[in-house]
Amino acid sequence: MNGAALRLLALGSLGYASSLAKNVVKGILGRPSHFTADDILFRQYVRQLSGRGRIDRITCIASTHEGAGSQSLMTMRAIEFARAQGLTYVHTPFTEIHHADRPMNEWAAAWESHFNLGAGEATVSDRGTHDAVNFAFTFPMLRALFGVEDEDLPFDESLVRDFRRKYHLNKAPRSKASPSVCIHVRRRNRHDFHSGDATDMVCLTRVVAQVRAILRELRPEHTLRVFSQGVPSDFSTLDIPESQLSLDADPLWSMREMIEADLLVTTRGTFGHVTGLLCDGIVLADGLFPSQRGWLTYDAGGGFDTAALASEVSSKMRSVSGR
Repeated sequence: MNGAALRLLALGSLGYASSLAKNVVKGILGRPSHFTADDILFRQYVRQLSGRGRIDRITCIASTHEGAGSQSLMTMRAIEFARAQGLTYVHTPFTEIHHADRPMNEWAAAWESHFNLGAGEATVSDRGTHDAVNFAFTFPMLRALFGVEDEDLPFDESLVRDFRRKYHLNKAPRSKASPSVCIHVRRRNRHDFHSGDATDMVCLTRVVAQVRAILRELRPEHTLRVFSQGVPSDFSTLDIPESQLSLDADPLWSMREMIEADLLVTTRGTFGHVTGLLCDGIVLADGLFPSQRGWLTYDAGGGFDTAALASEVSSKMRSVSGR
């Protein structure tokens, strides 16, 4: 038995005993019982040790204080863990997502349909799935129990292709006259819990200047747009016409536009990261944030392999414009 198992038994037994006591009181008062994600993991592990079953089902119910990018990325990590460990992933649809711009039930349903991560998966309404372990609140312990490094490595490309397949299942293909270049700029807002992920505009300005120089040199026909929040003056250093700034637009529409870009420049943050994962075009991402295999990345000073980007633009964007 490894150290993680011993910690789970020691700490989990205390937490489970506390929850049992609270649920006794709730029962007396006629209120429904409730067990935490840690309680369910502890109970499942004890059953496994006693030979009465094993941890074989996980789900993902992320913090409701997180936005669509964070919750979808956590769900993707849960699916990844389940696949790698031979477990059943049980899908729990989104119910509450931060930054809502409409009634919460509509907002959550829109993002559920947008990502479509539950397509083809078992769901919480299926028989025998009520005791699935919630990956979102137990993943450090789960990873330790299964001997997995507690580190978010790049997704396997086959899994990324499956996420893209799910995403496109309920969306009709759209045609475009010329290749699109989309730039995502993460801005701090009044609901922000991750202010440290706000975009360094000095760095991004250097990145965008080099990208535009490459585009001018190779001269492919293209459209270029910036997606963010704020007012036009916030983006003056990018030297991009106001008509090409999509500010405070519908985030679902914005993400789809960026996913379907032929060249996507992302900044740090889970919204941009998930957008990059689902985009099958060229992705140029902030190298200080976890990246995916095949992405080009820029450093804190805005430097990147311009020759590599020029090669990608030349081969991929020209072929698109020639269709």
